[in-house]
Amino acid sequence: MGQVSIHSASVPMFVTLMKNLNTWLEKAEAYAAEKKFDVNVLATARLAPDMLPLAAQVDISTAWAKNCMYRLAGQTPPDYPSSEPTIAGLKARIARALDDVQSIQAKDLEGAGERRVQFNLGPEIKMDLSGCEYLFNVALPNFYFHVTTAYDILRHNGLTIGKQDFLMGAFEIPK
Repeated sequence: MGQVSIHSASVPMFVTLMKNLNTWLEKAEAYAAEKKFDVNVLATARLAPDMLPLAAQVDISTAWAKNCMYRLAGQTPPDYPSSEPTIAGLKARIARALDDVQSIQAKDLEGAGERRVQFNLGPEIKMDLSGCEYLFNVALPNFYFHVTTAYDILRHNGLTIGKQDFLMGAFEIPK
């Protein structure tokens, strides 16, 4: 079995799931049109009163993806303001994050597994991890959590999506 690069372990999944997230939002637009409600109410939907709404889930998941890639490349991530809490605003943020993630090339990540990554978790916790620890123990789990929560919010609000919608593009299905 060959070596797995930091690039191949990160970029394809960030890209696939952000594209899937965008597709779910497009499906939400069609669903809202069919049911005759303002799709933007979904941007403020949440699973529980103490959980963040869909807009925050998209903001946080895209932030984890782009911040991870820039940090692993030894670069300072660009700061994005919170998205406009509309489906169009969320889709624009996903498009921007996709561009940023895809701008990081494999050559930019040479040595990233051993490179020290320093970042804050909230206002008081300062972290210093190897690139591998950061990617596999912090960035990917956080990214998956927030993408999954966005999926769950949309599903909870009646959008007909399933496991195949979550995984589409992650691998090629044999014919």
